Amino acid sequence: MPSNVVFERLGLLAELTSKATLGRTAIMKLLFFLQECKGVPLRYQFSLYSYGPFDSDVLADISAAERLNVLKSSVVYYPSGIGYEYSPGADAKSVENLAQDFIHEHKENVEWALNHFARKTAAELEFLSTIFFIAKYQNPSTVAKLVDQVEMVKPHFSTDHIRRGFEELVNLGMLRTESN
Repeated sequence: MPSNVVFERLGLLAELTSKATLGRTAIMKLLFFLQECKGVPLRYQFSLYSYGPFDSDVLADISAAERLNVLKSSVVYYPSGIGYEYSPGADAKSVENLAQDFIHEHKENVEWALNHFARKTAAELEFLSTIFFIAKYQNPSTVAKLVDQVEMVKPHFSTDHIRRGFEELVNLGMLRTESN
């Protein structure tokens, strides 16, 4: 992978965490939405897993960012377990400067992603990103078929809940209804 992509990814991680306190799932899903919906060229290869779209390279980039002091992690205790929250590290500005053209070029898309998704829970992000992934890559011909496919991956969500998630993505301009 070209080194500029590495700097762009690290710079984007620094930018995202300078604007919002994010966990691993939020970072994964924000990067997914930026790449797959907004066309930000991050060169990740997302696959669908039970927790939604995933690419292990995102975790590798987060780990590299921590080692390079671009990101700083804090352990967070939840009733259901332990998680991590990320904030900019001591050297975040240095890498942001190296990636400033890339960050500036995609500033509106980053703001869009943060405005619409940064305050959502991990479960909400997993759910919405799964709907988007299935809609984009499995290309169901109707909303009903999309709902059926999402139910196979996320059986604990009701049909109505999936339809509301679909409508949320339609309202954000990420997906289209059958009549559009």
